[in-house]
Amino acid sequence: MFKVGKVSYLNAVPLFYRFENPMIELVEGEPSYLVSLLRDGKIHAGIVSSVEYLFNRSQYRVVPGLCIASKQRVCSVLLFSKRPMLEIKRVYLTPASLTSKILCKHLLEDVYKLKPEYVESREPADALLLIGDDALYEKRLGKFEYVYDLAEEWYKVYSLPFVFALFLVRKDTDPSLDRLIEELALKSIKAFYEDFAQGRVKVEGFSREELKDYFYHCIDYFLDEEKERSLEIFGSLAYNHK
Repeated sequence: MFKVGKVSYLNAVPLFYRFENPMIELVEGEPSYLVSLLRDGKIHAGIVSSVEYLFNRSQYRVVPGLCIASKQRVCSVLLFSKRPMLEIKRVYLTPASLTSKILCKHLLEDVYKLKPEYVESREPADALLLIGDDALYEKRLGKFEYVYDLAEEWYKVYSLPFVFALFLVRKDTDPSLDRLIEELALKSIKAFYEDFAQGRVKVEGFSREELKDYFYHCIDYFLDEEKERSLEIFGSLAYNHK
């Protein structure tokens, strides 16, 4: 029996839509939680933050061709601010994903040349980094005057999509798991989009219009040469903000 980590966000729904096999037990959680399980050997594989691979390549194999990435915007990794970007002073960074935290720091410090204070709670912050369903729900509330999509900000600079998560397998795990994950994930993605086109997909808390925009215009699941190039660029920058 293999234990495989599944991100408990909307963006993972297509990857796990038909991800069923008697040899696999799914373990759900936020990206940072799944990373800790993978490092400790409590799961064999998982869809986890891309920086875990960039910082620890010797420990993992990447399941080929699969990821969670943006097209141009990603729609669920958002910086909510009371001020315009260049006036941001204090920032709260969600602990849910190290990749998103490092991306945010790179954009604020290296691209926009800001020196913000990073605070531990939301109350004193004038900008909040939220990811996943939390970001989608917060945007719907419309409380913040300024909302910045971090993948879109990355695209403005590098003209490349951004890779937020990879399917990683521990190197001490039987390689047959890599092939099984690839097969199940590709089958799941295909079935999800076929069912969505036929109106058979419903996700509690989201309208069909919201789901269509998200899954057709924001999220991408296929790791190609362009995304690999983006990943390597991010890897060269990430160590400065580790």
